[in-house]
Amino acid sequence: MARVLVSLVTHNESRDAERLLPTLFAQTFRDFAVVAVDNRSEDGTRASLAAAQKLAPVPMEIVASHENLGFTGGHSVAIAKAVERRAEWVLVLNADVVLAPDYLERLLDDAARPGREWVGAMTGKVLRAEGPELLPTNVVDTVGIRMTRSGRHFDVGAGEPDTGRWDRPAEVFGVSGCVALYRVAALLDVRLPNGFFDDDFFVYREDVDLAWRLRGRGWSARCVPSAVAWHRRRNLPERRREMSVVANLHSVKNRFLLRINNAGPDHLRATFPLTFARDAVVVGGCLTVERTSFEALRWLATNRARLLAKRREILSLRTVSDRALLRWFGPD
Repeated sequence: MARVLVSLVTHNESRDAERLLPTLFAQTFRDFAVVAVDNRSEDGTRASLAAAQKLAPVPMEIVASHENLGFTGGHSVAIAKAVERRAEWVLVLNADVVLAPDYLERLLDDAARPGREWVGAMTGKVLRAEGPELLPTNVVDTVGIRMTRSGRHFDVGAGEPDTGRWDRPAEVFGVSGCVALYRVAALLDVRLPNGFFDDDFFVYREDVDLAWRLRGRGWSARCVPSAVAWHRRRNLPERRREMSVVANLHSVKNRFLLRINNAGPDHLRATFPLTFARDAVVVGGCLTVERTSFEALRWLATNRARLLAKRREILSLRTVSDRALLRWFGPD
């Protein structure tokens, strides 16, 4: 029985998968299995996965979904299999990632040290990859997630040259879902009826929601920079006008959904002046320059009763107060 289950979700990412999988199979840590959930690809991704499966040096299962389950639904399928197989950890991967050979080994060595029992999520130093070949660069993509009091979140170090500034292991608010190692016990502790990742997010910001829910239950997150990976970052705030209509719609929806799920009364009171100003800008944009995203606001209104019931459930299970969590929310 493998100690780690690797969860890979794909959707029309044949070329990326062909570059990722050899770096996964070359890991120095060998006690892992792979579950690849393909979200109804139409570009040959399933053929690429099947070819890799024949050569895989570790157990590999392909789940061919008949519908696009999104990032959230796809990974929840694989995580459920990790629970069934009693894996200790799940490595969640985007297809547009490549890994250094000792990525898993470095993270798991750190996790085994005394005092790490409540570390629920881990990441390495993730640098940017460029182009269809996923060519490594020396630019930081993320070493963790940081939160702000205006309702925004950022990847720590994003866009900076890798000069060694982020080379010290550190506790972070949470980790980016592009290449994240989660403790299965932590995921079970915050599991929702609609999945380990909240399926209402579908895609984008779901990793931040999970990070906040883990924090609310007393789990911590850690960056171990000696574990290195590379990720091609497609969507950035400055590229918003180049993003698809669907991507922007989910981004708007999930901005509000993140606080509906996790911001308790004390948090809302403490952050209201900043979040209200930012919310006004976002709503104004939906009414003017980005009208295609207005449907996100309509969706939130239509589903408000169900969303508020889920919110009550999440907050009722909290073991860490809003006030204690506020220390993680800084300036933009």
